[in-house]
Amino acid sequence: MDRAALLEAFALVEAVQGEDAAAALAAVDEALARVDDVDARFVLETARTAHAVVRGGTPDIPRLLELAPDDTATAVALGLQALAAGNVVGLLSSTSHAIARLDMAPPGPLRCLGLVIVAAGLNTLRLWELVDELYSRAVFDAGAAQDARQDEAVAINRILIGLEHGVTLLECDDVPAAEARLRATAALVPDALAVGLRPLWHRNALAAADLVALLLDEPLSAPVDEHVAELSAAGDVEVLPLLLAAAALHSWRRDRDPEPAHQLVVETSATSSAHTFPAWVRAVVLSESIGGDAMEAVRHHSRLLAQALWASRSAVLAAARTQIDTERRRLEHERLARAVNTDPLTGLHNRRRFDDWLDRPGGGPVALLLLDLDGFKAINDQHGHGVGDEVLRRLGLLLRTAVRPGDLAVRQGGDEFALVLRDDDLVPDAVLTRAAEVAKSVAGEDWSSVSPGLSVEVSIGAALATGDASGPALYSAADAALYRAKRESRAPVLEVL
Repeated sequence: MDRAALLEAFALVEAVQGEDAAAALAAVDEALARVDDVDARFVLETARTAHAVVRGGTPDIPRLLELAPDDTATAVALGLQALAAGNVVGLLSSTSHAIARLDMAPPGPLRCLGLVIVAAGLNTLRLWELVDELYSRAVFDAGAAQDARQDEAVAINRILIGLEHGVTLLECDDVPAAEARLRATAALVPDALAVGLRPLWHRNALAAADLVALLLDEPLSAPVDEHVAELSAAGDVEVLPLLLAAAALHSWRRDRDPEPAHQLVVETSATSSAHTFPAWVRAVVLSESIGGDAMEAVRHHSRLLAQALWASRSAVLAAARTQIDTERRRLEHERLARAVNTDPLTGLHNRRRFDDWLDRPGGGPVALLLLDLDGFKAINDQHGHGVGDEVLRRLGLLLRTAVRPGDLAVRQGGDEFALVLRDDDLVPDAVLTRAAEVAKSVAGEDWSSVSPGLSVEVSIGAALATGDASGPALYSAADAALYRAKRESRAPVLEVL
């Protein structure tokens, strides 16, 4: 792993979403031209895809999924697929797949990036409870993720979702729950500042703490006008509308001044708290300052709307949890099934899986190659059992790369292996050619890097059935061919049924 290249790639993931995105995207292209590390290249491609998602481009999610080197990387790509979905069904489907994979991923910066991306997708549906759970998990990766700059994103995003959650509870008139959520959010600010946030996020965190203070009628750390000026200059659209609304509500409750609330800009077409909270504040101030049935009706309507949105959000949250749990169970079932049928040393199918194949009804064309390591006992005796295990592992890798879709690579046990070849065009010459290629790749491997002076060869016996030969019949023929190969020939031997 090229750590320097990987950290550069993670920094660019953040940069392409920042103020100078065009320069960051050019840096991604330059890095891709010189970086060879597979993991770093995937993160760079993630940066390119994230830029397209954030900037309204056309992200090539299928290509990113194809480039993913492991399940953790696949989860990152699925998270971006969720953000680009454009509909609730697609978003929940992709996020549930991603979360189930992240559950089994090892701690580290890539898992942390995946958690942050998936959380961003769920945040578009205002599923704050799930989002905070994901961010809480990402905190555990802070040590590994710190150099990858994900700790900043986690810290500020936990504050932002806490604000949204808290003011939405206020809109629903659930004051105790709102106050508890807002206090918990303010408590996150000191740790976030200690991380070393970039300038805009630093201003957001400071303003968030005073926003909570305004709503709870507590002392401020700085004048509201100072926060407003800084956030306005930075073009902030997340904290500033909430801060102005909180300041207007505070002015009314403390000084009975309705003018700040009257001046609030309310965009009723949007659903985020940056728009719904100012509308709620105006309704509260108008109903209390003007009075009368009409104004009370306005406030009542605002409350009912907030509660309806909350009920809808809660239903989506329940659906999301159900879908995530279903995907977790599905992946766990697949993992257990793989464990039952997989050899732990080589990663190939095991004898159990091979026996299942042998018991299948006959039907060609199909070829079976039986492989036996030559002199494996001598390898263990001369080089040690640790070297012997590494030989078996490498042979497993060679066989996995030798098979095609539809083929089957098996470790029967010990130093005995098998390949099942299934192809409508199988003929004797083709089978012998495949067997010879496998034998050549084994002999040509750099075994001296495992242990000085080590060389490894295999004997191969093959059987080809073009009709309805049973599995046991095919195995007997291949076993007889292997016997001949080991004792009469150094080349693969073929029996045709």
